[in-house]
Amino acid sequence: MPRNNRSVADRKKSLQAVAPAPELTLAGLRAIYEAGGGQAISCTINGHYRTQIFEFPRAQFQGECDDPHQSAYNSPSVQATVVADIRDYFRNKTRSDHYAISPPLRHEVAETDEKLSSQTKGRTRIYLILEEQNTLTPVNMVHGECSLFDEVQERDGKKTPNLLGGREGKQFITAWHAVGGSWPTIPDNQDSMDMILAAVRAGQDSSEPIRRYVDKSCLVTDDGRFVTTVRPTASARLSTARNIDTKTYRKKVSEIRNAIAAMEPDIKIPHLALLVNSMYRDEHKDDAFERLHYLRLWESLNETGEKHLGYPGNIREDSATIAGTKTLKELKKYRNDVAHWWTDSSDEEYLENLHRTVNELLRRKYF
Repeated sequence: MPRNNRSVADRKKSLQAVAPAPELTLAGLRAIYEAGGGQAISCTINGHYRTQIFEFPRAQFQGECDDPHQSAYNSPSVQATVVADIRDYFRNKTRSDHYAISPPLRHEVAETDEKLSSQTKGRTRIYLILEEQNTLTPVNMVHGECSLFDEVQERDGKKTPNLLGGREGKQFITAWHAVGGSWPTIPDNQDSMDMILAAVRAGQDSSEPIRRYVDKSCLVTDDGRFVTTVRPTASARLSTARNIDTKTYRKKVSEIRNAIAAMEPDIKIPHLALLVNSMYRDEHKDDAFERLHYLRLWESLNETGEKHLGYPGNIREDSATIAGTKTLKELKKYRNDVAHWWTDSSDEEYLENLHRTVNELLRRKYF
């Protein structure tokens, strides 16, 4: 299911460990550890890190950037940075300790940078990096929920990684969510994430899904050790980009930073929160998902356009074109067609125009 259609409970599950079936018992876990060459250990979990790397849409540098890291948002638990050199950022500028302790994240960053740099010779890609660093109420996992494994293990005479980016001679902890075991409560920062992505989309007037290259997270012990929790996700999609210079880059990130600051107090308004949540499309899906996405976005626009985004007319009745090529009345008619299944298949042109309309109203309000 697309992320904009997921419940808060679903989101929280996606941030937690890839867990065994709910009926798995602690005794069953110990058997799994022993069979896989691991051993049960006790540990205390008091932190959660998550790092996502997205494209910064519709922009790229011709050549190098002399000021590559621009902060767009900073709170105690969430940081957003626009970056033109991801390896340098993680080695020297990141606020989070995630990169330092996580072999999978270091591996993903290196692979992403190498792959994308090879595709854009003579140009420099720009990224949006979202980092979460949550301090949790300490949870003592002393009943076998955690196990210790070698990062690289010898099997049939061959050295095989047990962990993405695993190193010989190193060990890592795996936490399992089992019946009778303890498990930490992980904060849900999704509203802040959606707000940042909505501001970027509107600031760049992008109607396409924003590509997510990396999504890694982990739990952290009270002595700072990495605890594996999720598998990587990524997406790849063709798009267009405009060459920009350093001055334009700074100005654009400054605009987005100011827009996020202006938007943050309003995100507590339920309908506006739903609007920015509905804007996000992680993956292209089939017609049923595309239809639902259109309906959610239209209804959110209808609820917020006049009350919270300052549109001076009537969203449902006006024939005005706010952005793109479709009028509000045309967008509404297509909404009715979708709701009543009068269309043979979803029309990407209408969805793009609806996104551009929302982008423009957000720009008028916050930029």
